[in-house]
Order: sequence, then structure tokens, then C-alpha cells
Amino acid sequence: MLLGLADCRLLTTGQLQRLHFADHATEGAASRICRRVLARLQRLGVIEHLDRRIGGVRAGSASYVWRVGPVGERLLRQDDGAPRGRHKQPGLRFVDHVLAVAECSVQLVEADRRGDLELLTTEHEPTCWRGFLGAYGSAETLKPDLYAVTATAEYEDSWFIEVDRSTESLPTLLKKCAQYERYQRTGREQEQRGVFPAVLWVVPDDRRAEVLVAAIRHRYGTDHELFRVTTAASFVSVIVGAADPPGPSN
Repeated sequence: MLLGLADCRLLTTGQLQRLHFADHATEGAASRICRRVLARLQRLGVIEHLDRRIGGVRAGSASYVWRVGPVGERLLRQDDGAPRGRHKQPGLRFVDHVLAVAECSVQLVEADRRGDLELLTTEHEPTCWRGFLGAYGSAETLKPDLYAVTATAEYEDSWFIEVDRSTESLPTLLKKCAQYERYQRTGREQEQRGVFPAVLWVVPDDRRAEVLVAAIRHRYGTDHELFRVTTAASFVSVIVGAADPPGPSN
């Protein structure tokens, strides 16, 4: 649990329950055991929750957003036990984005458990970042939100996953697309991993998907297959291949 929480940076009580307590007889039993375990780890300082809740105070402990606590950090880093400074409370926009990325990761784990796909690899930030030399030898860092390798009965697929929360402008998203193109042209990913991943944009709703698809088509034409767009609700279906994402070639 601690390693997974560190990878995701933030997880809700519900997400932790789905990841680590899914094998109990009933959802109610899973919820009770999850809350007890989280409370014990909190008392020990292994994890801590943010001051801000998701869903309000009335939701109780189910509304907590958790992160690694001071004891958990020492366990992970195996340092000399020196006290750390208190973390700042992150802003709402940051929390919303990190939890949305975490939700993609949780859904991939659940799809693997159901047998819909085989989850071979997931890498969160900053492990999934890629350094490369851009134009004129300038150093660049590509920062996907998530990297995943999945397999079905017929195919093995690699993905750079970008989670958009409709908080960035379209020019900003297209600028990120251009950076992916520059990285693809270096051939570095293909040399190291044998393939360049598809870039999957995960957006909140159909309207945002339509707007982003139109912008990518306008920029790159209809035969460009690097970028794909899906809604959060259809994310796993697209990964599995049960649904075709809207994209430049559709």
C-alpha cells in the first residue's frame, strides 16, 4: 500500500479500498477493514490525510485524500530518521488532477483483475518522464502523466497517458503534442523499448473530446495516428480495444 500511495502521490479512501481491499466478501466489510487499517497507519504516522476532503465533512473518513506521512517517508527513503518539514497543503486544481491520473491507474488494475487485459507495466511521475535532446541540442523533458503497457489476447500496447481536466487551453495541449512529436523523431523510445507508445488524452466529457480532436485534426490532418482522445468514462474500453477512440484518423 505504501509504495502504491507513494507512486500515485495522492489516493482517496475509495481508491485505496479498490486497490487493496477488493477481495473481501462484501463491499461493506471491505470498507470497514479499509478504514480501520488506514486509521492505524495514520496513528503510526505512516500515512496522513489532507485537510481538504472530497465530498465534504458529512462523507466521513470516506472523503479523505491520503498521502505518505513522515514515518512512511522514512521507511521509503531509509534515511537517518531526521524529522522532515510539514508538507504544504496542495491546491484544489493539483489534487483534482493527481486523483484523476490515479483513477486511470486504479481502473487499469481493476481491468487486470477482471481479466479484461494484462497490465504489464505502469509508471507514474516522475518515473515515466523522458529526457531527450530537442531542437539545436537543447535538453527537454517529456512529462506524461502516466505510462502503461497492456496486453490482450492478440496485442501488446504501450501508452503515454495525458489526463486533461479542461483547465488548460487548447494551444497548451497542442504544444504538448508537438513535444511528443519531437521526442518520437529522436528514435530514443523506439530504440530502448522497441515501439513508440500511443499518446492517449483522457478528457472529462464528450464536448471536450470533440474540441480536442478537431484541434489535432486541424494541426496534423486526418492520417495522424500518434494521438488519440477518449473520455474518462470510456478510458478502459479504449485501452482494452472494446471501443474506438475519436482521433485524427476516425
